Amino acid sequence: MNSIFNLCPLRRKFNQMMLRYPRRLARIRAMPALLALAIMLWSAGCAEREAVRVQLHSRTPTAQGVLHLEITAQVSGPQTGLRFKWYSVAGACSPQESDQPTTLFKFADGATRDRVTVEVWDNGKLAGQSSMAVKLDEVQAQLAAQELIPADLKIEIDHVPPYEPKGGPDTRADIAGKVSGTLAPGYSVVLYARASEVWYIQPSAYASHVIRPDNTWTSWTHTGSSYAALLVRPGFEPVPRLDVLPKVGGYVVARTIAEGTRK
Repeated sequence: MNSIFNLCPLRRKFNQMMLRYPRRLARIRAMPALLALAIMLWSAGCAEREAVRVQLHSRTPTAQGVLHLEITAQVSGPQTGLRFKWYSVAGACSPQESDQPTTLFKFADGATRDRVTVEVWDNGKLAGQSSMAVKLDEVQAQLAAQELIPADLKIEIDHVPPYEPKGGPDTRADIAGKVSGTLAPGYSVVLYARASEVWYIQPSAYASHVIRPDNTWTSWTHTGSSYAALLVRPGFEPVPRLDVLPKVGGYVVARTIAEGTRK
C-alpha cells in the first residue's frame, strides 16, 4: 500500500507540469505524429526516385566487327514516354539519344576498355541511370588490332645480309629496308636474325629502330640464315630470343622475312 501512496506526489508533480508547460508538452505529444508523417513523405520521395530501375546488358552483334557491342537497358517500372541518353569515356554510342533502350557502342581506336552510361529521362526529368564497364578479351583485342591495320601497310628488307646459318656474336653485317602505306606516328622496327633454328633480336637485346622521315630504316645485325623485320606499335615489348616469330596482330602491324643472301 505504501508504494501506491508514494505515487501520488509524482502524479501531482506531473499535473503541475501540465499546467505550467502546456505548449511544450503538446509539442512532445505531437512528435510521434510528426515523425510518422516525415517517414511517409521520405518513403514517397524514395518511391518516386526509384520508380525507374535500370540494368545494362551487352552482346556482340553478328553484323558488326569485334570493336562493337550492342548494349540494352532493361528498365523496370513505368516505361512509356522514356528517353535514353548514352555516354562513354572514350568510345562512341549510336544513337547517342533516342526513345529506344538500345545503342551500338564502338571502342575507340586502340582502346580495349571503357565505361558506358545510360540516363533515363521522363518528361524532362532524370528518372534513373546505370553504367557498366566493357572490355575486349585478349583474342578480341588482337582481332580488333588487325581490323585497324591499313591494308596498304608493308615493311620490306632492301639490303639483305649474307646467309650464315651458324651466325654468332662475332659476326656483323648491314641491314636496311623501308615501310610503305599509311604509317601512324610512333611506329618502329624490330629486327631478328635466325641462327641454329632460333630467332635472336638484333643487334642487341630489346633494341628497336627509328623509321626515318622518308620511311626508310637501317641498322647492323649479327648474321644468320634468315632475317625478319617487324613493324610495331608504341608499347611493343620485344623478346630477345624466340622459337617462333610473333604473327601480325596486336602490337605487330606488319612483318617480313628474308633468307640471307647466298654467295
